[in-house]
Amino acid sequence: MYKKTILKNGLTILEVPIRGAKSVLVDVFVKVGSRNEDKRVNGISHFLEHLFFKGSKRFPTAQDLSHALDAIGAEYNANTGKEHTQYYIKAAKKHFRFIFETLTDVLQNPVFAPEEIEREKGVIIEEINMYEDTPMRHVEDVLEEVMWPDQPLGRNIAGTKEVIRRTRQRDITGYVKTFYKPQNMIIAVTGSYNRALLRGLLTKHWAGVPSAVVPLFAAARSAQKAPAVKLETKPTEQYHLALGFRSYDHNHPDYIPQIVLSAILGGGMSSRLFTEVRERRGLAYYVRAQTGNYRDTGNFVIAAGLARGALTDATKVIMAEVQKLKNENVSDRELHKVKEYLKGTLTLSLEESEALLSWYLEQIAFRSRVLEPESAFAAIDRVNVGDVRRVARDIFQARKLSLAIVGPKGDGRALRSLLKM
Repeated sequence: MYKKTILKNGLTILEVPIRGAKSVLVDVFVKVGSRNEDKRVNGISHFLEHLFFKGSKRFPTAQDLSHALDAIGAEYNANTGKEHTQYYIKAAKKHFRFIFETLTDVLQNPVFAPEEIEREKGVIIEEINMYEDTPMRHVEDVLEEVMWPDQPLGRNIAGTKEVIRRTRQRDITGYVKTFYKPQNMIIAVTGSYNRALLRGLLTKHWAGVPSAVVPLFAAARSAQKAPAVKLETKPTEQYHLALGFRSYDHNHPDYIPQIVLSAILGGGMSSRLFTEVRERRGLAYYVRAQTGNYRDTGNFVIAAGLARGALTDATKVIMAEVQKLKNENVSDRELHKVKEYLKGTLTLSLEESEALLSWYLEQIAFRSRVLEPESAFAAIDRVNVGDVRRVARDIFQARKLSLAIVGPKGDGRALRSLLKM
């Protein structure tokens, strides 16, 4: 279903053709994110996400670019994570050459005009304000600060307002010259396109770009011996809770069993946490469990939005469900249901070209072996009751546990007493 090629300069090409598609999507995935940043420039990866679309050699201003792309009805955007920055354009398949060359021009010939940089600072600061005013999202940023304190992995992707205000053009151009190198990039194409045309465009625009050594990221570290707790006081109507455990990297042998474990706890409306916290007790509107993976570590996060008087009771219920998975085997019936849930939701999501491409991109970028969807289904089916309990015992430990709360003032010491494993 996919084809991977590596050019002589180290640039990776990923093709995911979709038979019968009417559109084509071109994506440039750069393996650099906020964990690659020095504290002095924290947020610069995300800043670049904004700036590359603000003008290029062919389209000198943001308006020139947006008018050209809107004129063909294209979708275009970018996103930033702890370990990646990604840019894409999607349009009708007849516009393949145009969007490929446009995205190439945007990334190879950016303007980075000083006045545009200064103007965009205000936009990013307002974006930071928006995230901080969205506690359902912000609480997970607080959690990662607690899990990986005083190191790049724990810093906010968007950076801080103080750092954004200090960022200069030389910081931006220097960062691009350091990290935007062929061996640190993937050009991905999905949908309907002419492969011969793609090869020609790659030869013309990318094969001659020189390669260079890219600095390594700082490895995650932890000296934690007991649960860590952080409360951020905000005048909200709810408490937003994120309880996390340090877990597995992309290539850990229990990568799949961990996903099964998270689905048992909080992967759907019949999951244990949804049933116990919301349906039976009415303590929360949302409650979920999910996993996140990085190159050298990961996290297992339980998140919930709780009524003001429900923080203690909800924490007790969540911890009881965590303990139960360590101490008791799940039933064969529940395990079968969760496996079918995971396979079903994955099947539905991969019908979208963006999701299908993301599936392969993450694996090409960070995993040593690519799992086709059918292989992932088989791996899910191989997970047994013993695997679930073994992984629960490995992950759910006091020395790996952190808790973040955003909401009205609370008693951190009382909460800490509930986090016994």
